[in-house]
Amino acid sequence: MNSTKKIVLTYAKSLFLNLKNNLVDNSQDPINLGRIVTTVTNQEKIKTPDLFFVGEELLLIRSLILSSKFFKKVFQNPTYSDQKKLDILFNILPGLSLSLKSFLKVLAEKSHLSYIPEVSDEYTKTLINFRNSTNVKIITASALKESSGFSLLSVLRKLTNSKEIILTVFYNPKLLGGLIIEYNSKSIDASILKEFSLFFNEA
Repeated sequence: MNSTKKIVLTYAKSLFLNLKNNLVDNSQDPINLGRIVTTVTNQEKIKTPDLFFVGEELLLIRSLILSSKFFKKVFQNPTYSDQKKLDILFNILPGLSLSLKSFLKVLAEKSHLSYIPEVSDEYTKTLINFRNSTNVKIITASALKESSGFSLLSVLRKLTNSKEIILTVFYNPKLLGGLIIEYNSKSIDASILKEFSLFFNEA
């Protein structure tokens, strides 16, 4: 593992653990993990964003940096100071949570704002593991029927041993029928195209 990867993993893990420790005890109501926790200090309500809200904010900044020519130029240009980059982010996204603003300030102080896309990717992976989620990719020859969606999700939960499925569907008419399921570097090919291939190979 190179030094950059170690730095990125450290930032993502630190952010996750810090936010996780700030969550109230939601063991009786796991749905509350996705809500905003509020605390009262000096008679003012201060919103403390949870793990998932900050993850969405990181994804937003990541997409800005990777998809915008302006942001790419700014973040790849070493002549711009990290403080200038931080000011640009705060001006364009004034509604960022206090937790993420504090985190971004730490990155700026260390001259590591350019790591935001990688930190976001690692943070998202950590969230997926925390929620016992699995990313599943389905490639099918035709559109899935709405009625079969619920039963398919139930099968996928059992197959992946996950509580939550993050499903991405792709269409490939060349499969002729059936589908291909991909998750956790595994692939299950139940397409008609594969059946034909096996048939002709045996003949």
